[in-house]
Amino acid sequence: MATHHNSILELVPFGARGEIQEQVEDILHSVPFRTSRQCQDLFRYIVEHSLAGTEESLRERVIGIEVFGRVPNYDTSEDPVVRLRAADIRKRLAQYYQAQNAPKKWKIDIPTGSYKAQFRPSELASSHVALVVESAPLEVPVANQDTLAGSTPPKQRKSRWPLILVAGSLVAAVVGLVLGRTSIYSRNVVDLFWEPVLANSRPVLICTGSNRVYRLAEAARARYRKSHARRSDATPSLEMLVPQEELKDFAGEDFIPVQDTYLTIGDASSTSQISSFLTGRHHPFDLRFGSDLSFGDLREGSAVLIGAFNNSWTLNMTNSLRFVFEDGDSPQMHVQDRLDRSRSWWPKFSNGKFSEDYAIVSRILDSKTGTVLVTVAGLDHTGTRAAGEFVTSPQLIAEFVKHAPNNWSQKNLQIVLHTNVVNDIPGLPTVVAEHYW
Repeated sequence: MATHHNSILELVPFGARGEIQEQVEDILHSVPFRTSRQCQDLFRYIVEHSLAGTEESLRERVIGIEVFGRVPNYDTSEDPVVRLRAADIRKRLAQYYQAQNAPKKWKIDIPTGSYKAQFRPSELASSHVALVVESAPLEVPVANQDTLAGSTPPKQRKSRWPLILVAGSLVAAVVGLVLGRTSIYSRNVVDLFWEPVLANSRPVLICTGSNRVYRLAEAARARYRKSHARRSDATPSLEMLVPQEELKDFAGEDFIPVQDTYLTIGDASSTSQISSFLTGRHHPFDLRFGSDLSFGDLREGSAVLIGAFNNSWTLNMTNSLRFVFEDGDSPQMHVQDRLDRSRSWWPKFSNGKFSEDYAIVSRILDSKTGTVLVTVAGLDHTGTRAAGEFVTSPQLIAEFVKHAPNNWSQKNLQIVLHTNVVNDIPGLPTVVAEHYW
């Protein structure tokens, strides 16, 4: 007889499944979930099939077909919608449980690498924590080898504790002093920049742009493979890349547009840096693509928009500010000063790649949405990456503050940044223009 390892699932009595269904509805109507229909549909599907034990329905391809309406033979490696939304659900679940004042009867998890939900009674989690706490003091006498050997008299053993306590106090004092200085320093720069954003207790919306790309249709790829044998040293599972000079052999119908799937390195880097910053401040956030966002969502709380020409929200929300992104009379994009048309900043290229890039950081206390808005965007992904580093770096903001007005933290502001780029990697950004109002 086969051995089953789904003990967490088997702990769910049939009568308690009604309680789980009630909690599922509460989760679906909560702030982290109610703004994403795709996450709601996928979460409901996963819970229902996990409770029913129909694991064959919890495979990536089946989910893509049943929940997202993909065709039966779709390529999961090129269309990772299930993996992306599952990761999004895990984040939203964490935000949901973090916001709860009182623990729920059940905790629902979807472990990474799986699409099967696990259900854990809250009392099980509590008893586990209590067990760890109670067992901790037992390690102290075991670690004292002198006691085991019987070579240390009781009085001598007791006399060591004051010394240990004094040493521990000194260490704690030093650590506290260092952390205190770090906290004060951080408060003077980074936290002052982000203070208006964090003043709203609701999750910060982080909206990143997605690049519109085209990929070969399956029929076109199959046709190409027939006439182009794979090299003997090629990795079998590696995505096929058609040389640029051979693209002329394909017609327009051979390409399929793909949206809300691919991020640039710069956008991903900025998203990661800002998310890490908010996590360090224990502030919830919600990651979105531009198409998964509405104007009403932006009115709910503070928001951070990442990317410019691949994020229409950034362009629309900043088009009336002083520093804007423009295409100009040439196809080359640039940063323009709307109040002084003689001032503009254009990228430079070397061997067809950016060698110098520019970015705009905006912090609007009362934006078009009526809430605090921060934009972090470059002409290219390298500028966006440099801007993400700027807004999360105490050193870079401290340098910027040296030339800012005393009450800069209470004003709207825009900053134009410049960065040198080598091998698609931006250097440290420098401030070339700024505006406060």
